[in-house]
Amino acid sequence: MTEAKICKLDDIANSDAKGLVAVVDGKQRNIIVVRKLDRAYAYLNWCPHTQVLIDQIPGKFFDADHKFLVCSKHGARFRPEDGYCVSGPCEGDSLAALKVSVKDGVVYLHE
Repeated sequence: MTEAKICKLDDIANSDAKGLVAVVDGKQRNIIVVRKLDRAYAYLNWCPHTQVLIDQIPGKFFDADHKFLVCSKHGARFRPEDGYCVSGPCEGDSLAALKVSVKDGVVYLHE
């Protein structure tokens, strides 16, 4: 398994997310990195409903309360901790999760 540094955890505000480009399965892909306290979660930035970027409004990933990730195309809402869609047109589906870890304040993507 390889790991690649993708960002510093402090680059992302707590209970927020950042869109980045990273190599996933040998291809440049748009990804989302979510921060919850000292943990990070990452997903492909790709809605399972319409196959578009979640942030049709660039950089806006969360609802007003920062409780759910929201696809700005059709309003699907996803839990930030596991990418599961709790409401919207793809309810029951999930964002494609990526394996990440945090070491010494740096977020690493594992393949």
